[in-house]
Amino acid sequence: MLSREQIEAIEQKLGYEWKNKEYLQTAFTHSSFAYSHNLTSNERLEFLGDSILNFCTTKFLFDNFNFAEGVCSKIRAYLVSSEYVSKYIFDAGLEKNLLCDNFNPEKSTNVMGDLFESIVGAMFLDSDLEQCKKFIYESLKYSKELVNSILKLTRDYKSELQEFLQQTTGNTLEYVVISKKGPAHKPEFEIAAMINGKKYATAFGSSKKEAENLAAEKTLDILKK
Repeated sequence: MLSREQIEAIEQKLGYEWKNKEYLQTAFTHSSFAYSHNLTSNERLEFLGDSILNFCTTKFLFDNFNFAEGVCSKIRAYLVSSEYVSKYIFDAGLEKNLLCDNFNPEKSTNVMGDLFESIVGAMFLDSDLEQCKKFIYESLKYSKELVNSILKLTRDYKSELQEFLQQTTGNTLEYVVISKKGPAHKPEFEIAAMINGKKYATAFGSSKKEAENLAAEKTLDILKK
């Protein structure tokens, strides 16, 4: 179980003090620990928090942008993904407090994404939707600038580059990993876009897909100029 000192430290990091500490205890209890210690796991809180996270994110996009449904869905998928929300958990050092057995939580963005959703679910039960919305917007740094940057990240430059190259025959396009750095939960890839064996542009990203897409964007700029 979490100690009183741990709970106080978690609350300070989250910027919220629980009235019912049991909700917070459960939010930080992974199923591996719950089963072996006859406790309730955070799985139901995760289920609840997932719905609240999706709703609050949808509300933010609806209130601040006039995008088509497809664009909103793509942006929301990015914002609620384990890869994105787990960054808050790792940056706050909250992964160290997760009660679990037989695995290292620091190596799983999925488990940390589940933890974030469990925290939201526990916060909803302890307070209300407005408190959850405030926490989500602040912890995940929702802003118009963030959404604009995601629009750029989620635009499919790889397909655009492929279509551009198909205007002339005989072109071969491939993406080559130049380097991979950083810990398992926060990697950084450097990838080069190669056309007919020639390197046109390189880019960095937190995943291969992101780095490839950014390299494709740079290559398109070069070719169009």
